[in-house]
Amino acid sequence: MKFLEEKEKDILEYIKKSDVQKHIKPKHIYDAVTTYIYRRAKRLRPSVLIMACGCLGGEERLALPSAAGVELFHTWTLVHDDLIDNDKLRRGEPTVHRLMENVGKSELNLNDYLAKKYGRDVAILTGDMQHAWAVTFFIETATKVGVNPYIVLEIIKQLESVVIANLIFGETIDVQLGMYSAIEGFNFSEDDIVNMLYLKTGVLYEFAGLAGAMIGKGTSNIDDDEVNAVREFASNCGTAFQLQDDILGVVGDEELLGKPVGSDIREGKKTTIVYEALKNANEQQKNDIYHILGKKNASGNDILRITNLFVELNGISHTKFLAETYIQKAIPYLDNIPSSKYKDLLLQWADYMINRDF
Repeated sequence: MKFLEEKEKDILEYIKKSDVQKHIKPKHIYDAVTTYIYRRAKRLRPSVLIMACGCLGGEERLALPSAAGVELFHTWTLVHDDLIDNDKLRRGEPTVHRLMENVGKSELNLNDYLAKKYGRDVAILTGDMQHAWAVTFFIETATKVGVNPYIVLEIIKQLESVVIANLIFGETIDVQLGMYSAIEGFNFSEDDIVNMLYLKTGVLYEFAGLAGAMIGKGTSNIDDDEVNAVREFASNCGTAFQLQDDILGVVGDEELLGKPVGSDIREGKKTTIVYEALKNANEQQKNDIYHILGKKNASGNDILRITNLFVELNGISHTKFLAETYIQKAIPYLDNIPSSKYKDLLLQWADYMINRDF
């Protein structure tokens, strides 16, 4: 946690010094683009990139621009994901589309319909700007700290082809599954759900491990044995992270999480928690789950009732077990990586993935 706090300061300081900010206009776009960035956050993905760089012998300063890049890249995916899910909170404050909806009402005197449209439109544009800003940070890995441009080009190529394609693949599957009720939508396997989680979350952690390892070792070869080991480690930990995140989205503390608890239930998200609970449920319990899952106006009592069913029917404990399985799969990938404080930090991060309780 001390390392994460230190890196948050370093990353935020680097972002704040960026010349790109002077080009982000008008003010509403600037405010929307920077709001998530300047809220308190763990900065896990950029920290993983820095740790991956260090564990293969690279200096932290070499990884800092790319760490800022992966943070901006992650941020645009959050803005668009919040828009798709119509979430209200992110990091304890209004999501971008809700923030700009309120701005539309208070500053532009828009009616409810137009204010909502304004919020959504600005959120789309915000994500586009953040995506572009992310790429400029990766470029600075070559132009500002002197990493071999061929390494940087390979990193950007991976990000803008493999990573973004997989992220959109996973998000599209998530959207498609959300179109169906629980009764209609469970003609797929647990492996399908976990693969979706890998595509939505594991892929970007995998990229952070890959990019950091390439910078640290000074190679553009994505198939290098040590680079691949760090990448696979980060990939499996990233999938475990999302499994644990699904648990916290049901039984976590909303104030500590900084995002709505129960929103996944109201959105009808198809998680391993739901899958396992339905597998073990009797007909009455299934009907209770079917009645509440995907119910946009589900009450607090509805959410509590379905949460208790998820616990009773082994959904929570089974998903916890799956997360632990992915961590155990991840750890051996670092066996042949030389000992260092950065390797120790990566292993501590793996433990954090499944033991965080907020």
